[in-house]
Amino acid sequence: MKIIDRNGRLFGKISIIDVLVIAVVIVMAAALYFKGRQTHTGASVTERPIVFQIRAQGIDNYVADAILEEDYLYDQGYSSGGKPIGRITLVEVERTPGTKVADELGDGTAALVEAEDTVDLLITVEGSGLVSGRSYSINRVYDLGINSSRNYATKRADFVGTVCEIF
Repeated sequence: MKIIDRNGRLFGKISIIDVLVIAVVIVMAAALYFKGRQTHTGASVTERPIVFQIRAQGIDNYVADAILEEDYLYDQGYSSGGKPIGRITLVEVERTPGTKVADELGDGTAALVEAEDTVDLLITVEGSGLVSGRSYSINRVYDLGINSSRNYATKRADFVGTVCEIF
């Protein structure tokens, strides 16, 4: 029995061209797999802890009571790689209930009014990410910047906060 018959088939069953096409597809799949697994920077990059503070102003008391230490913090509007952006390590009350805050009136002016049953919170969060100069990237995809106001969530509460400090 010949290995290649006169029709160009291996063992009389499969064409040599079919074998070559299958081999090329396997090599291409392996190349794409290994290319996708490499780090994008060309060097091994290690993540380090990033601690940042979020100021949440005018938070209703029931929402403030639901923001707990050790809870994980998520961002609802921006992708964070499917992971939390960090773990809440400290929740501090900056302003007590009933303090005056600015409020827009119907005629386009603003005035200080009593804001009962609200507080201002300073939330300290610890995450993990890449630091390059003054650029912070949590989970390698979530860019963190001072004065960025975003919608945050824990498993019990949703609130708007502004990053005020990054350590």
